[in-house]
Amino acid sequence: MFRVGVLAVLAAITGVLAASPANAGCGCEKPPPPPAAVRPSVAYSGAPVALFSAALQAGRLYTVTFTSGTAVGTASVPALAAMRRDLADAVYKPQLVVPLPLLPLGPTRIAVTDSTSRALVLAIDDASFTVAPAPLAVPAAYGKYHWPNFRAAVGRDGVAYVALDVSAVAQPMVFEARAVGYPLRFTGQDVVFTNVQGFLMQLLVRGSVPTGTVPIPGMFVFPATNAATDSDVLHYSRHEFSTYFLQHMERQPHALDPNDPNWHLDGTRHVDHDHLILEIMGHLNDGSLPQPGATTGFDLAFTTSSLFAQGVVGASTVTMSGNGTIDSFSRGRLTYGSQGDVMTNGTLTMSNGVIRGNATARSFNLRRGATITGARTVLTTPATFMEVKMPALLPELGTISLSGSMSQTIHGPGSFHVSGLSLIEGSTLFIDNTAGPVTLYVTGRVTTSGSTRITVADPNPEKFAIYVPTAAPVTLSAGSSFYGVVYAPASTVSLSGSGQFFGAFVANAVKMGGSARVHYDSALRGN
Repeated sequence: MFRVGVLAVLAAITGVLAASPANAGCGCEKPPPPPAAVRPSVAYSGAPVALFSAALQAGRLYTVTFTSGTAVGTASVPALAAMRRDLADAVYKPQLVVPLPLLPLGPTRIAVTDSTSRALVLAIDDASFTVAPAPLAVPAAYGKYHWPNFRAAVGRDGVAYVALDVSAVAQPMVFEARAVGYPLRFTGQDVVFTNVQGFLMQLLVRGSVPTGTVPIPGMFVFPATNAATDSDVLHYSRHEFSTYFLQHMERQPHALDPNDPNWHLDGTRHVDHDHLILEIMGHLNDGSLPQPGATTGFDLAFTTSSLFAQGVVGASTVTMSGNGTIDSFSRGRLTYGSQGDVMTNGTLTMSNGVIRGNATARSFNLRRGATITGARTVLTTPATFMEVKMPALLPELGTISLSGSMSQTIHGPGSFHVSGLSLIEGSTLFIDNTAGPVTLYVTGRVTTSGSTRITVADPNPEKFAIYVPTAAPVTLSAGSSFYGVVYAPASTVSLSGSGQFFGAFVANAVKMGGSARVHYDSALRGN
């Protein structure tokens, strides 16, 4: 009843949001938060808290007092009311914006009094506001991290809160988190990401809340390995955010209003993607809700990895029909290694070829001449892969079609929309990624053939990426080298010819033919 009740509230919020116009561009197209007396409803020390009341008078001094509802702790902050646009409806109205003082974790009531008359102007009970712990800085480097003796906040309704600072993460990333020593049970329906402004940022399921049950690809919850002592595991995929940063830093329409950082100079809302609040509506092993306040201490275990944690991934199938090789390499070394892992939810078929690494598949169809040097693992739980959503207002490059001696240069840093990409008969596409990553969102076919070349200034594969948000095929058949990553979870990616492909590939189906060689860049795994 608890979970359905909370989700019913979210359903009402989501209905309001769905009816509101979205903001254009930069990842700031999130629907606005609903009107409220306090926003956000969850914040941490130092974060701004906005308070609204028709009784407030612009220019008048008030005292805002925060009082813990579960522990001894009170703090007051003076503030002048000012006329500012409300993120909810873009209407100018008197509001107080104050930094949240240091307070005990958990439900907290708020009182606003007139500093002159001492009259109570606004009272907010502790069911409407929760103090969260200081945000955890998510590392940009891939690896395993621990925060020992961590305590999450729990609101009056039993919802657990953890704040995250992902400002260091600009590249695509997958992270998994679990509480070691805190047996919290939850599913994908029980997880919500908001931000410090009160925007609803991410659900893990599709469909109307609270009845949506279809997982969003790349977003799911694993049952705990040790359910007696540990929480379930949250698996979350974060999209490429270089585009978001570029649109704010380089493109004037998305510059922030210096008088109100919640808004852009062009009048659209600014959405903070860096400071998130993870909300989990779970229960303990005995079925009870977590007690409001601070949880008991636990070891928060965090694993971060690339979207490209294997060399070749085919969601449905991987087929190797030629004499190709999948292996790995480390930049600066001349030798090739054995981390060229392959993964598929379906059948791995090899009539020839070599995989110098591990192979994971639902089934294996290996013929004479096929070699897998590492472990073979039979997959029991299919993986899902994050969808590609093309950001709004990308610079348009149209269709790139080069042949013969033709060449074209794309200057970075930047993310671009390409309608189709075709290179034939010795043509060259030069990617100038010296100053930063170049990402191509290609909605049509990607084709290279013959002695064509895609040349990059910086061979770091995470500095050149091709994303395919459609099911359009990707065919790379050439005799030269390719440095980059291709993420096309709905497409068939075909690699053939005698080319050497440095980086990684994720597709719906992967077909390798000829003597093509894929060299997985082990830096993508954090090595």
